[in-house]
Amino acid sequence: MPTPDELKSLLYECIREYADQTGQTIEVADETPLLGPDSAIDSLGLVMVVTAYEARVNEAANAAVVFANESAMSRRHSPFRSVEALTEYAQELLSEAEAS
Repeated sequence: MPTPDELKSLLYECIREYADQTGQTIEVADETPLLGPDSAIDSLGLVMVVTAYEARVNEAANAAVVFANESAMSRRHSPFRSVEALTEYAQELLSEAEAS
């Protein structure tokens, strides 16, 4: 299973690729917002980033986790709100998949 730092690196890559595709400059850090008015990523961009990230995480972990699921949508705090939150969510899903 990828380490938390490796998971974060994969997400950073996905955000940078999105920025390159859209001609934007996005400063990527743990606290970078992925949702809301302070995010440089629009809703379609978020879908693109999350989809790319999910694919890379699954490839790196040889897993089949789904990020956009009912559990994610029903949480009090969205796992898609920031880089750090999404990285932690990926780690959580991989741990659950490994345990089952």
